[in-house]
Amino acid sequence: MGGVMVMILVFTSIFTATNLNRSLALTIELTNLQEGVQATGNITDALEDERIAIGQYPLTGSDDLLTRITDAQTIYDENWQVVTRIFGSEQPQLLADIEASRATYVDYLDEIISEYQSNPDDNNSASILREAITYYLQNLGPKIADLSEPALQKLVSQVESERDRANQLATFSRVGLVFSVIVGVVVVAIVVGVVIFSQRMIEAIQAIVDAANDISRGDMDVAIDVDQGGEIGELARAIDRMRTSLRAAIERLRR
Repeated sequence: MGGVMVMILVFTSIFTATNLNRSLALTIELTNLQEGVQATGNITDALEDERIAIGQYPLTGSDDLLTRITDAQTIYDENWQVVTRIFGSEQPQLLADIEASRATYVDYLDEIISEYQSNPDDNNSASILREAITYYLQNLGPKIADLSEPALQKLVSQVESERDRANQLATFSRVGLVFSVIVGVVVVAIVVGVVIFSQRMIEAIQAIVDAANDISRGDMDVAIDVDQGGEIGELARAIDRMRTSLRAAIERLRR
């Protein structure tokens, strides 16, 4: 009986370590995707704020609007670095196209500002503004949307994949618990340790499974209640962060 118990414990440890390593790698990937989606959302917000400010500038010439435009461009540049780091290897051509479109759009904005400042009373800034907005709507805006859509799809796919893996791990953990209880009649001390460890793992994994199932069905308000450290806890927190960003991104795309 003791030998069987040792074999079960060894096999369980190997299986658990393998899955936890995979979970850790997936956590990193999900975190990167979440960061990329969030950065893309910040870029969209910065572009919108910039577009509102430049639209008002030819009417007022306010220096506050120039500051607002500069701040929006700073936010854009900071988040663009994140987007480039995360999506650069997957979509290099799209990123290059966005950079080219962004440069052209910024030239439009600079021309609007220069035109107004050179002759505030009689200028052509309104006409340039129309061209800039048209260019934004036809070129830069759609390309930014094309950047975020694949990331959202990948997030959903990763959640579904992890749900299946979590189901497998939960099933194995239950089987290990049953064997531990049976063998534990002889080796009570070992059984107590295995039961406590396995039960906590099952509850944590089941909570993640339930949350993943809810998210895959479209429920973005479900909270993951896992009070556990280590890789399992990190995985739960990563999925919860992903859920929050996914909900915000979906709401942003629906607007």
